[in-house]
Amino acid sequence: MITVVSLLMGIAFGGTFDVYVSPMKFTNRVTNQNITLSHEIDAPFYYSSMYARHAKMSNGKGGYESVENPRVFGKHTIEYAYPDCNYRRDALGCSIKNGHYYVETNVTYNDDQMVFRTTLFNKDGTVLNTSTRSDEMIVNWIKQQEVTIVENESRQGKQTITHYGKEELPLKWEIPYNLLQNHVQQSMFGLWLGIKID
Repeated sequence: MITVVSLLMGIAFGGTFDVYVSPMKFTNRVTNQNITLSHEIDAPFYYSSMYARHAKMSNGKGGYESVENPRVFGKHTIEYAYPDCNYRRDALGCSIKNGHYYVETNVTYNDDQMVFRTTLFNKDGTVLNTSTRSDEMIVNWIKQQEVTIVENESRQGKQTITHYGKEELPLKWEIPYNLLQNHVQQSMFGLWLGIKID
């Protein structure tokens, strides 16, 4: 009897955990044409497939259990599970309509920094969790000044003469930021690790 009740509770509260992960969206606010940014747009889908099982769901008895066998869909697979909605046009609306979770990834970059943000929405379109990683441009200023050092050795000892010439404007050396695979992986891991879903 206890086994049957336990099995029915597992069916009632376990359910399926479906999540749609949209491709990355890039927001370019760069005025410096030397800065370019690109990445594989489906990387959040791949990492969500790996890490979604780290999420915890309510077991209905006051505790939480790891999600078993989450179904993670990307832009090419969602139409087979939920064919009646256009996810490319309105991913959040379709996720609410079909009653599953949604992960949105935005990369915003300007002249100074890049911000990689992933957001998990629940079945009602409410934000459950957000994870962010960033990288900034490094600017080094190289001083331009002619320095002449003359060393003389004589019987009286060693003599050093330092002559400073005219100082020029410093050179600006920019090391641009990068969107690395590590940013994507850490952000997706941060999104899924420790999230508790009621």
